[in-house]
Amino acid sequence: MAAEFGVLGVVEARIGGEPVDLGHARQRCVLSVLLVEAGRPVTVDQLMDRVWGDRAPQRAAGALYSYLSRLRRAVAGAGGVEIRREPGGYLLTADPQSVDLHRFRRLMTEARATRPDRVAADLIGQALGLWRGDPFAGLETPWLDAMRRTLLGERFAAELDGTDVLLRLGRHGELLPGLTAAVAEHPLDERLAGQAMLALYRCGRQADADEQYRRIRHRLADELGSDPGPALRRLHERILVADPELFAPAGDEPITVPSGESRAAENRATENRAAGETPQAATTVPTQLPADVRAFTGRTGEMAALDRLLAPPGGGEPPLTVALLSGTAGVGKSALAVRWAHHVRHAFPDGQLYVNLRGYDAEQPVTVADALAGFLTALGVRGPEIPPGTDERAGRYRSEITGRRMLVLLDNASSVEQVRPLLPGTGSCLVLITSRDSLPGMVAVHGAERVNLDLLPLPDAVGLLRKLIGVRVDTEPQAAADLAAACARLPLALRIAAELAAERADVPLADLVAELGDHQVRLDLLDAGGDPRAEVRAVFSWSYQNLSADAARAFRLLGLDPGETAHVDAVAALIDTGGRTGEARRLLGVLTRASLVQAGPGGRYGMHDLLRAYAAELATRHDAEPDRRAALTRLFDHYLSGASAAMATLYPDGVPVAGDPDAARAWIEVERPNLAAVCAYGAAHGFYRHTVALAETLFRYLDAGGPVAEAAAVTTSAVSAARALGDRDAQARALSNLGRLHRRQGRLHEAAATYRQALALYTDLGEPAAEGLVLRNLGSVDWRLGDYRRAAEHYRRAWTVYERLGDDAGQADALVRLGLVDARLGDQTQAAQRFASALDLYVTLGDRFSEAYVLSLLARLPQRAAPPDRAAGRLEQSLAAVRSAGDRTAEAYALTDLAGIDARRGRLAEAAGHLRRALVLLRRIGDRASEAEALNDLGQVLLAAGEAAEARAQHDQALALAEEIGDRYEQARAHDGMAAALRDTGDAGTHLDQARRIFAELEVPAAPVVSVG
Repeated sequence: MAAEFGVLGVVEARIGGEPVDLGHARQRCVLSVLLVEAGRPVTVDQLMDRVWGDRAPQRAAGALYSYLSRLRRAVAGAGGVEIRREPGGYLLTADPQSVDLHRFRRLMTEARATRPDRVAADLIGQALGLWRGDPFAGLETPWLDAMRRTLLGERFAAELDGTDVLLRLGRHGELLPGLTAAVAEHPLDERLAGQAMLALYRCGRQADADEQYRRIRHRLADELGSDPGPALRRLHERILVADPELFAPAGDEPITVPSGESRAAENRATENRAAGETPQAATTVPTQLPADVRAFTGRTGEMAALDRLLAPPGGGEPPLTVALLSGTAGVGKSALAVRWAHHVRHAFPDGQLYVNLRGYDAEQPVTVADALAGFLTALGVRGPEIPPGTDERAGRYRSEITGRRMLVLLDNASSVEQVRPLLPGTGSCLVLITSRDSLPGMVAVHGAERVNLDLLPLPDAVGLLRKLIGVRVDTEPQAAADLAAACARLPLALRIAAELAAERADVPLADLVAELGDHQVRLDLLDAGGDPRAEVRAVFSWSYQNLSADAARAFRLLGLDPGETAHVDAVAALIDTGGRTGEARRLLGVLTRASLVQAGPGGRYGMHDLLRAYAAELATRHDAEPDRRAALTRLFDHYLSGASAAMATLYPDGVPVAGDPDAARAWIEVERPNLAAVCAYGAAHGFYRHTVALAETLFRYLDAGGPVAEAAAVTTSAVSAARALGDRDAQARALSNLGRLHRRQGRLHEAAATYRQALALYTDLGEPAAEGLVLRNLGSVDWRLGDYRRAAEHYRRAWTVYERLGDDAGQADALVRLGLVDARLGDQTQAAQRFASALDLYVTLGDRFSEAYVLSLLARLPQRAAPPDRAAGRLEQSLAAVRSAGDRTAEAYALTDLAGIDARRGRLAEAAGHLRRALVLLRRIGDRASEAEALNDLGQVLLAAGEAAEARAQHDQALALAEEIGDRYEQARAHDGMAAALRDTGDAGTHLDQARRIFAELEVPAAPVVSVG
């Protein structure tokens, strides 16, 4: 029997016209991957990555084999359809044209190649008619989310192509209403705006067409900081002059905009609006390339070799294209890579990623984990969602980039190991690597195309000097050739020499060449083979010797900075200008003009890695160790002072705010890489107190919403530094903070081990308040692990500590947690008594937020120990307060609490709305345990509202998430909820048995369901 498969909507399969049961969500995810790759094998690693992303459970492989086995049985009755294991992975042998996605793409390919517009219009109509909704509706994994975005972009492009065809057919009148609505939905898309302008003009509305152009011009300027592209500007000019050719539909050409970035940005902005966010196009279409190179010369052969890699391959998706630029230091690899990347950026409309791996920096090479974190941030992944481990980050990165047409530039790589995790898993991307080494593993294993860079040919080297120096090169041709040879024809050395020659315009080039020759002899840098890097060092020395004493000292000290770039204020502290930023800026100007440092945006400066190493070498030779340490101490003091001031502004804790919170937040975000580098450097080089202080200062910010993995790295450095200092109190604080970060990441066993270390230290130190806090946190880990009796023991010990200290807030918190354990174990009466005691303490303390929370707990007990209306009123007040404070974590929790009260009051629509908003926030902050709980809550509310199918979908998502994080109670709740949603089907019994089994193993009663009214 014939089979048909669909992914352009809910994933479905039909055999002989009859629907096939494809199982639960995770199993449908497996089938979705196979259908997208129909006819091509998918490796086990790819399947696990695409089905689970970075959240694969421990026994994911076993689960995957089980899903594949069930899917084989499900499609067994279809002729020509088989899921089989091959050397390259698992293969779905179905005809690609039996899958609506591949049929859509074939129809669009035919339509775009068809000349008669009427035929093309019919083909596009057929293609768009295959869509039944959003692709993979109801399924969520990072890979599917990325593929969904890609496919929605393809549909949007198809709609635009269809509009072009219909405009050529003269059907502008019937198109206009739809175009007007589409422009309102996609206000940044230039191609769509052009179509609307043309339709308006042809309908006799020239003024409205002009107004449409003005609107998009203002929107582009306000939101993207750009102007309309040339195609749209030309159309506008033709409309203003009433070009008669615009009225000739038969001869009109499609309105095209050479900016795929606008379309990609708008697609993602639409998604953000759906989640209640302000569009942030710049974060979803990364454009990370450094500025193009000034006076770039030569390399035409190498540019052509790279251009050939863009040739469109035949057939389906091509394998990943990897290009490797290799050559000696200073030969111009990075300059060529950046120049070519700018040259072809239009071919990568989904963005360009860039990282300087600093592979040859002995002190601070960029780790793979940090590079992945930077890429994920650029791709729009929020800090709390960035996984902790390198492998997990690599999986998430591949999922995010899958299906996107992107350029990835990996600069200054030192090894295959530093590069391999940064390779996308999709052939839609191109990777360009620069390295001093040949990296044979990249060629042998990954099929990289190596382009070797030799020294610049002499004519090109002289040509570069001509661009930089001017006519003196032509008046002294032999001296210019000698200067190029003395610089080993290396671009870096040529630029430095040229800057020095430009500054000394009255000195003949021949004299400068002789001066450089003296340096080479005096430094004895050249061996018999004429090592080009040695000659570069001679040029560095020559340029350095021409600096004033203060500029030379600034250059040397800049080589000590562990960060990649530094703001002028930081440089002022490093070189000790006595607070005179202007003096630091003057010296940086001298170094910039000498091409010894590079000026960047925002008053920041960086150095080539060779120059950094040379500067550090000079500092070691000329500056005494106490002077070098004093310079770094000033720099680190500057960062610590800035971080402290920013944190005091962001978290005033009752003190009047002394600064601008937006400016404080911006300062931390810009300096975050440097602050993390300082913490790592300090822990490794004896600046222990700076590491401890800086990590503690930043913790609240990073914990509240920064990248969890970065926070963990900084805090791990603090643990190491505190241990080296012998400061047990600081070590305990750092361990406690690290335990909290592990818990947020779902690494519960690591969190428990870390908390136990902190507890032992606090007990020995005799710090009962801190001991109580760690006991409480240990109880929270036990709670998530389902060990309720151990959790209760930790909470009781915490309560005893707080009672001894007379800490009413601590006692109230411990009572609430003990009450939650009582309720979970089925003792509702005891829970009510503990909640009531905690409520009295919170009322006395005037803690309105905690009071509202406890009231909600009382109101949701079966005996309704507090009036729901009173609890709802207090929660609404709390919600307004935390929203005003910008505390997203507290807002999410308040919304879930309010949803529980509204459900009890019969306000199911309001309860569902609160939970959906809470889920957006919980995903944003990375609270996966609370997300699973909220999904189950939403499923119960929807079932109570009579929406069984949607309720099942929520419980299905909750089950997958709870299995991944090991939350067995929420697994049982999900099974219980699905059993209720499926009570009229044969699957209900299986889920009910699973729920009962887990509840019994946990020794807790079945979870309560939503009680309405």
